[in-house]
Amino acid sequence: MMPLPCPSCGQPLELKLNFLIVNPTVQCPHCYAVMKFDLDNEANQKMKKGLREIEEIKKKYEGIAKFS
Repeated sequence: MMPLPCPSCGQPLELKLNFLIVNPTVQCPHCYAVMKFDLDNEANQKMKKGLREIEEIKKKYEGIAKFS
């Protein structure tokens, strides 16, 4: 998956979704453009719930050996 590019300068921002939920306003480290990624409250709550469920599943199966 390609990193989200800055809409102003096109450089990759390397932002993670869970970071944007907590910090919906960010500044590009390359061109200093300010971006807002606001979600409505319902969408924000659903996203947080989904991320919590993913973390619970990861913890549940973390003891399983990984094979490459």
